[in-house]
Formats: sequence, C-alpha cells, structure tokens
Amino acid sequence: MISVLKIKNFFLLFSGRLLTNLGDSIYSVAAMWLVFKLTGSSFYTGLAGMLIMLPGIFEFLVGPLIDRWRLKSILIYTQWIQAFVVMAVPLSYFLGFLNVWLVIFVMLIATSIEQIVYPAQQAALPKLLKKEDLVAGNSLMTFAYQGTDIVLVGLSGILIVYIGVINIYLIDVLTFVLAALIFGLMKFPLADTNPSSLESKKSYFSELKEGKDFVKNSIILKMLIPLTIINFIFGMITAIMPEFSSHIGGEAFYGYFLCTMSISLLLGSLLSQILTKLPLGYTTISCFFLSAFFWFCSYLSSHPLMILFNFGLAFIPIGIHNVILVSTIQSLVPEELTGRVFALVGSLSALFLPIGSLLGGFLSTQIEIKLIYGLGSFAILFIAMYWLLTSKLRALPAPGNVSEDHPQLSVNDENSFN
Repeated sequence: MISVLKIKNFFLLFSGRLLTNLGDSIYSVAAMWLVFKLTGSSFYTGLAGMLIMLPGIFEFLVGPLIDRWRLKSILIYTQWIQAFVVMAVPLSYFLGFLNVWLVIFVMLIATSIEQIVYPAQQAALPKLLKKEDLVAGNSLMTFAYQGTDIVLVGLSGILIVYIGVINIYLIDVLTFVLAALIFGLMKFPLADTNPSSLESKKSYFSELKEGKDFVKNSIILKMLIPLTIINFIFGMITAIMPEFSSHIGGEAFYGYFLCTMSISLLLGSLLSQILTKLPLGYTTISCFFLSAFFWFCSYLSSHPLMILFNFGLAFIPIGIHNVILVSTIQSLVPEELTGRVFALVGSLSALFLPIGSLLGGFLSTQIEIKLIYGLGSFAILFIAMYWLLTSKLRALPAPGNVSEDHPQLSVNDENSFN
C-alpha cells in the first residue's frame, strides 16, 4: 500500500488531502465552539450542525462542473477560496464586529465548497493510479481523513483552551494555503479535463441527467441503498450519542465514542488491503453480518467499556466496506462521468444524514435511548440480508476484476431481490 506514495502526483494529492482534512476538522471544532460561546444557546449550535450537513445533499449539482473543469484548477482554487472565507472570522474579531451570524454564514460557505473538493479528489484518483492501485490509494486517502479526525477529537478541547479559538481559525487558514500550494505542484499524466465534456455542446442539465441515468441504470443504484442506510444510522447516532454517553459513563464518553468510531473506520480502511483479492459480494455480506453482531453485543453489554469496545469492533467492517466500495465504483464508472457519478453518490448518501439525525432526536423523546441505539444493529443486519438476497450484488467479483462491462447492468430487468 505504501508503494503508491512513490507516485509523485498521488503523494501530492494525498498530502494536500491531509492538509485539507486537517483544516476542515479544525474548522468544524472551532466553529461549533465559537457559536456556543457567542450565544450560549443550543438552538444556534443545532442550527450550525444542520448547516454542516445540508450542503452535502446538493453535491450532485457540481458533478457536471467537475467533469468539465480542470481538476487541478478545482483543487487549487477551492483551497484559496476557503482560506479567504475562513479568514473573515479572525479578521472580524480583530476589527471588533464578530457576531454569530457571520460565523454561521462562513460555516455555510466553507462547507458548501467542501462539496466540490471531495468529488474532485475522487475523480482525480483514477487519472493518477492504475486500477490495481485504487484500493491502496483509497485506503490512504481514508487514512488522511480518519487520521486527522482521531488526532483532533482528542486534542480539540486542549487546542481551544491553550491557544484560543481565533488562533485555531488562523491555523485553519494556513492549512488551506499550504494545500493550495501543494496541489499547484501536481502534474496530471494526461489532460485533467474530459475532451468529450469540453467539446460537447450539451447543456449543464443534460450532463447532469447523464450522470443520473448512469447511476439509475447500473448496479451502483443497488449499492447506494446500503450506503444511504449507513449514513442514516450515522445521523441517528450523532443525535443520540451525547445523551446515550452521559447515561452509560458521563460526558467524557461522548468523546470516547467519537474517537473509537474514527479509529475503527481507520483500521477498517487499512485492513481493506488484505481483502482486495476476495469477491466483493461475499466480503461485503460478511462485513455487515460481523458489524451487526458486534453492534448487538454492544447493545447487550452493561459495562461501559464493553459497550465501547464492541461499538468499535462494529465499525471496523464498515471501514473495510467503505474503501472497497469506493474503489469498485471508480473502476466501474467511465472516466468522463466520474465527477458526476461521485457527486450524485455523495448527495444521495448525505440526504439521509439530517433525516437520521432528526428522527433520532424525535425518537429519543418517545422511547428509551438505549433501544434506539440497539436498532442500529438491526439496520446493519438488513444491509447484510439485502446484499445476500440480491443476486447481482452477491455475485460481484473482487474490486480489481470489476470493469465497465462487468457489472454495468440494467437494474430494470429484475426485482429488487433476485
């Protein structure tokens, strides 16, 4: 896996992503804290949290633009824009007119720009790596994401106390500037635009429809159903975890849960390398059965540490599946559609995050909080059964053996479970 870092352009993309995610993680911690400090109100922190989730729903709108524009330019300019936008917060603080609405507005703009950055990075990978290196590349890109999260979950409180929230914003600006400079050093082997997109006179909406039709008429549509359920579960867990944590071990356990989840997803992404030669269908089925089992063990456990331990074990198979699935989709999608397809996949997945969060919050007022937590295991069990009973998913080969001809199959010629 480490050998792909010897590929200069991938190393630069990986380094830039590491800095981008570091900036995004620092920013999200600082922004939520600053909103609370300025207002002392959970209403505003809830509003800020919703704004972080909502832009992801509209990620599909940038797909045609990613396929039309130069990927290198996208990666560079988005970092500069984020740097200037985020700089508005410390600047307004030093000039004496910082207020909560400015902080929330900056959050909305910065989070919206993120919806361009990540599909562009996913679209860049197949241009920089061979098909057999995609799983390794995605594992490292996931490491860049989860690794920064792990560090900052543990250090976020210390950073705020010892260097102050405004200084965190300044560090955030610096990470975006450095990422822009690193992306500027990249050289794509071929033109990083799709000639068919540039020469075509198709409208933006017709290109958007092409991406939608590809997903609709390929097996990717079937793959998305489990992915949306996973994000729905994440949304519910996000809503109930503070209260659930306080019930089992006090407020400190909230941080422990978040840190455990990040570490487990990271371990899963690294372990995915071992399973690249195995059939995707049966690997996924096994992963979700294991995840459901450990989640249910966590629900049944009475000791806080055992709840936490089994919770972590449940997320390792999910981390494995996430990396292998992304690599499979990258192998399956034609290069000229990569941006549109990944943007659409991101939007459909993100749609269920705020819905799950809203439902989790509502259910917490109606039924016991631990029962809601336990429902997660049954949702994951449903995903395992879905893959097991859907023949085209069950029969999927190893990610390296997937191509546009296999299995870009019509999903209209069969029932959902066949």
